[in-house]
Amino acid sequence: MVGDEDARMSERNTSRSTVSQIARWIVPFVVSGVFFAYVLSGVDTAAVVDRMTARVALYFLPPLAIFLVVSLFIEAVCLVVVVSHSRPFSSLWIAARIKAASYLLGLLNYALGAGAVTLLLRRRASMSLADAAGAVFLIGLFDLGSLLLMVLVGAGLLGSEALGVQAGVVMLATGAIVAGFAVLRAPISLGPFDGLRRLTVFRAARTLPISLLLQLGALRLAFISSFILLSWSVFAAFEISLPPVNLIVNISILLLVSALPIAVAGLGTGQLVFVSLFDRWASAETLLAASLTLSFGLIVTRSIIGLLFAREFTSEALAASREANP
Repeated sequence: MVGDEDARMSERNTSRSTVSQIARWIVPFVVSGVFFAYVLSGVDTAAVVDRMTARVALYFLPPLAIFLVVSLFIEAVCLVVVVSHSRPFSSLWIAARIKAASYLLGLLNYALGAGAVTLLLRRRASMSLADAAGAVFLIGLFDLGSLLLMVLVGAGLLGSEALGVQAGVVMLATGAIVAGFAVLRAPISLGPFDGLRRLTVFRAARTLPISLLLQLGALRLAFISSFILLSWSVFAAFEISLPPVNLIVNISILLLVSALPIAVAGLGTGQLVFVSLFDRWASAETLLAASLTLSFGLIVTRSIIGLLFAREFTSEALAASREANP
């Protein structure tokens, strides 16, 4: 009887886990669909399609190609900078392949992409899972900090009232990141919190030299700047003119929202935010066409790159199979 009850409980737990996993995969698609429907309900869809012309594509494709190369190079350098401090890991080519292979999962949401990089980094750099996660966490934290910094600087130039309540939220988030680093690296005992601070996942943030942290910060700023320039090329393709400071601040806000793991590749949420942030400079139809051009351009090209490097996930298994069956 006890065994039967345990079996039923195990079956129920398995069922709940399966339902939870299915929900985590389905919800982002539902969210994207709902937001897309909301955005499209307020625009003339035929006018949106009419604005996505061959001329726009020809104008946008060269900057997109440059961005893909530059951004992947920066990502590879960042991985080498963080990992090589504690491991003999210096190959930019391997680092670039790791990041490229993560693109497919990263398109679903940021967390899945980070998980893919963590897994591949553990294999390729012979790291523990916690150390690999710590390296990816540190890079992601610098991404967040760089975006917040750009928003804060922009708010200072535009006047904090331009962001309203958001300015206070941005300052609070920035302060939390700075305080977190101070706590992790403080040369004093924190009593019961020392155990938390010594967790392996925080090792990179705790031990990386300040010079390398500054280098990483500069690289992440360069990465975000390259995306802002790509966004500027989209505006130029649609003949939308806007002040550079507004472009920098609004695109940084857009990236913050798009990174939230609630929608597929930020679709739907990204379009809504894009149209809302830039509605002073163009019609909703033009802005939606520009946003879709940017989003689908990145999705299609990164999907192709992800497929080309998908073998990274199976390379070890294939090598083991060849050794077992010469």
